[in-house]
This record gives sequence, C-alpha cells and structure tokens, in this order.
Amino acid sequence: MGQDIAVSCACGSFRAVIRDASEQTGNHAVCYCVDCRAFARHLGQEARILDPSGGTDLYQTLPWQVEILEGRDQLAVLQLAGRGLYRWYARCCDTPICNTMRTPKLSFAGFSTANLDASSDVLGPILLHYKADQATGPVPENRGSMMRLMYRTIRNTLRSRLNGKWRQTPFFDAATGRCIAEPRVLSDEERAVAYAG
Repeated sequence: MGQDIAVSCACGSFRAVIRDASEQTGNHAVCYCVDCRAFARHLGQEARILDPSGGTDLYQTLPWQVEILEGRDQLAVLQLAGRGLYRWYARCCDTPICNTMRTPKLSFAGFSTANLDASSDVLGPILLHYKADQATGPVPENRGSMMRLMYRTIRNTLRSRLNGKWRQTPFFDAATGRCIAEPRVLSDEERAVAYAG
C-alpha cells in the first residue's frame, strides 16, 4: 500500500501531491549528469538540489499519480536544448520541481526529492547512481543496475499506455496533448553559463 507524498517549492506557492507513492510504483535514483547540474545552476539552486558530488536525488513516478493543489500558474518549463527533456520549475522561487518527456504519451515524471516530504522507506532504496562518471566527487561503489531501472520505467510507462492513464497528467492538456506552459529553450549564452564549472 502506498502513501501520499507532499510536494512543495521553496516558498510554498506551488504545492502538489504524489498519490499512492511507494517503491513499487516509482524508482529512486541519483543522477550525476551535467544536464541536471546545469538546470540547478541556471536556477541558482545548486545548494538546495545537488549533493556534495553534484548529484540530483530523484523519485520517478507516473504523472497520473500527481495532483497539483496550488500554484499551477507558477509552473514553468525549461529546455536546456531544443530537443531536451521538459524541466519543470516553480517560477515564484526558481525551485526545480520535476522532469518529464516532451509528450504525455511517455508517462514519466522524475521529481527532485529535495522538494518531497517523504521518508526513504516510501521512496525505496536507491536503484541507480546514474552517470557516475560525470560526478564531481565520490560516488558509492555499488552503483545499482541501469537494466533494473529501465525495466521498471518501461513497465510502468507501458501500463499507462495500455490502461489509458497517460492522458491523466497535470503537465499536459488532455484534449490537445500540448504542454500547459510554453517551454523556453536556453539561449547559447545562458547555456554556456549553466554548463560552466
């Protein structure tokens, strides 16, 4: 049986809940990729989001389990490059919220655990330390299994496609499939600063 997880931006203007969350319905991972670091750096949120080795602790779940309670108008979308992930943040305080694919048909949302009110027993153990070669510091030797994480992600995404729940997403308009906020792509200058360091 799962548990509801509260989601909030730093200032509290944006609030949501992940319904019935558990280690069976989601994946717990840490990503050390330069893209996640660039996202946090662009928003000035490195200290809040990144661990000492430059990793972002994430809980991957399904959008249909997410309900926005307050501050929907505060959600904004950033892309580091034109074909990149949709990186959602709260514009009120520049808090990174989650990542989604660019289409609701690929049902996936990876939330920064820095904004979740959840214990580790709800999120489950860390299944993968991803892109450890891009970390800025030490990473645990037991880095987990990419195959296991991918299997669970694909399984959950396929279930959402088959049962039609992929249409139940707070991030896209159900009728048109369009993103609820206009995605903004970083300029070349912004990108250079975000990836510096």
